Amino acid sequence: MKTTSAMARLLTAPGPGAVAVIQVQLEPGLHANAFQPFTRPDQLSPFDAVTGRILYGRWNGEDLVIVRTGSQTWEIQCHGGQVAVERILADLQHAGINRQPVGGYSPAAVSAGSTAADREAAVISTALQLCRTRQAADIVLRQADGRQRPWMQQVQQDDAAALQHLNRWLPLTRALLHGFRILLTGEPNAGKSSLLNLLCGRQRAIVSETPGTTRDLLEAETCLAGWVLQFHDSAGIRSATDSEIEADGIRRSLSAANTVDLICCVAGLQPVPTVLLQALAAARCPVLLVQNKADLLTGDERAKMSSQAVVAPFTARVVVSALTGEGLPELHQRMLHLLIPEQPAEDAPLPLEQALSQVAVG
Repeated sequence: MKTTSAMARLLTAPGPGAVAVIQVQLEPGLHANAFQPFTRPDQLSPFDAVTGRILYGRWNGEDLVIVRTGSQTWEIQCHGGQVAVERILADLQHAGINRQPVGGYSPAAVSAGSTAADREAAVISTALQLCRTRQAADIVLRQADGRQRPWMQQVQQDDAAALQHLNRWLPLTRALLHGFRILLTGEPNAGKSSLLNLLCGRQRAIVSETPGTTRDLLEAETCLAGWVLQFHDSAGIRSATDSEIEADGIRRSLSAANTVDLICCVAGLQPVPTVLLQALAAARCPVLLVQNKADLLTGDERAKMSSQAVVAPFTARVVVSALTGEGLPELHQRMLHLLIPEQPAEDAPLPLEQALSQVAVG
């Protein structure tokens, strides 16, 4: 087969994922059959689409999207399964298009002499490799329409508006790629471990009636509305303990409160310990009071608890039962509202490059 400069390469990380992105670069007037397996009801060919046009269709029965990104470049966005990706790459190779090694761009590999477009592609590609939900991948892919380049230049020039935009949306962008960190804390036997298991839908933490059973930070992940949530179940906090191991677990819990995006203070039927209230007063993130064990309350007691005013250090309250699942939908809603009080406009650039550097060191 004749050697050509046409190529196809996988921009996203190899292996299973939510979405895979294949970049296709062709030569003018050649490879007319490159997109032959692609069909859509109106028969519009990717060759006839204007730049930026999103074409929904099927590739040999597989639902996907093709976007024309330049005069001779396209992106195929398909299901992240290896079988689907390999089938598309094999079809392109059969059409005479060179298949490039897996890897794509990475910020560290972009030389000083690279163009702004190369740098933008490096950022988008690396961000896509970190996406673990379809929503995250969709948000990052929307950033590939050219909006990143002028914004990056403004940041480099210390433009005040650009820097303000960066600081406003950097926490959300970092969470998009790395996940939100949520600390579950509270008094011993308040039900933190049971709540963690309920939130994750599986037995992740040991549940025991013995105070101090959770002595280290237990971690578990789940997805909620397209966002990755990382839960950290900490040792129960009380003012006095006769165990040095338990005391060390409490110290770890108090330290972790300064490194998370949301704190869920789980309380049973007893008041929150004073030592914990003092620690939460210095928290740098919202603190949600989760009143657990609602199954032990009467209807009147539950209504009275829900109607009580929320005072500092708490931002909001929700009444739940880790045993029955009562209040779980409201807990989900409260957590998302506190984690994401606002979202950027659809056409807004996101600080992907800065978030990537934070993920790399975090």
